[in-house]
Amino acid sequence: MLIVDTILKPDQFGGIGLFSATLLPKGSLIWIHNSIVDIAVTPEQYAALDPTFQALLDKHAYPRDYKANDGVIEYNADNARFMNHSSQPNTCQDNHCRIVTARDVQPGEELTCDYLSFDPTCDLSWDKEPPTNVDAPTG
Repeated sequence: MLIVDTILKPDQFGGIGLFSATLLPKGSLIWIHNSIVDIAVTPEQYAALDPTFQALLDKHAYPRDYKANDGVIEYNADNARFMNHSSQPNTCQDNHCRIVTARDVQPGEELTCDYLSFDPTCDLSWDKEPPTNVDAPTG
């Protein structure tokens, strides 16, 4: 569950992103788990859902605990589900499974996370972000 003020607006790639409404200094706590807002869905529950809701979960849910490999996914019912991927995110997970800022985040800046940090099997083939650590051309 998000615990900071955020806004939704178009991101740089034409989708929807989650943006900070305030200055968030490095280390600011922005998300904590809340079982009412962050809904765990078992494989059996998923299978019983209408295909329209399955598609929503396919887009916005993620493995609750990829190490457990139990097939349970988590769906954020608040705007946290609009946090986009970045290979250089401005948030990270702490040792208590909470999300904090990895650096100062300015008001109006998009909040991002590294999807691979909580879902190493995530398909990022859609990722439009330029690759990092690319050697500069020599001339």
